[in-house]
Amino acid sequence: MFYGFKKIISLISNLIYNQKCLICDCAKTDDLLCKNCLKSVHYLSSFPQKIYNQIPIFCATLYKDTVKKLIQKLKFSHNKKCAIPLARILFSYFEKLNLKDDFIIVYPPSFFTKNFQRGYNPMFLIVKEFSKLADLSYKKDLILKIKPTKPQYKAKNRHKNIKDSFKINEKYIELFKDKKILIIDDITTSGATLEELINCFLNVGIKNIICLTISKASV
Repeated sequence: MFYGFKKIISLISNLIYNQKCLICDCAKTDDLLCKNCLKSVHYLSSFPQKIYNQIPIFCATLYKDTVKKLIQKLKFSHNKKCAIPLARILFSYFEKLNLKDDFIIVYPPSFFTKNFQRGYNPMFLIVKEFSKLADLSYKKDLILKIKPTKPQYKAKNRHKNIKDSFKINEKYIELFKDKKILIIDDITTSGATLEELINCFLNVGIKNIICLTISKASV
């Protein structure tokens, strides 16, 4: 009964404030995505898509259709609402992994000039929402971006482009040495960014790591 009442209130609110699907712009939804757009999320298996230096890299979906559009709208059209369904999609996959560990979430930071230009960090918005769903903590400044790089999709050599651009914040190394780290990113293609981050952690003795991306793109 209570759920039905909440549903009615939500529908009335959406009519008043013109709630529409973030992807197809239809009004046949009481949420940020309609059922048809949700159906076009292509989930991957709950096995690692790659293992690098004994660290598993899990990818939740294929980088296409709904997921691709959400990521592009978040990063290039400044539609911050897209972070919410992306976090939900990632959490839906994360639940299937059945990982019960108390992870600390981190993500690839942007160089400070990029954050200034855009006004926000898309990955932080996703991680913030995901952390609520997963009931996990995140640490914004455990990883530092110490030099600017080209966007990975523009780089001819992704590994060379991203090399030595991150470092682990020295003041947290001892504190997090025995913690379980969950690295979250939006897209993996060659795996260069995640491999660079894994190397950064391994080099300071932080070894209990799992990587999780929202999507996997073809090279």
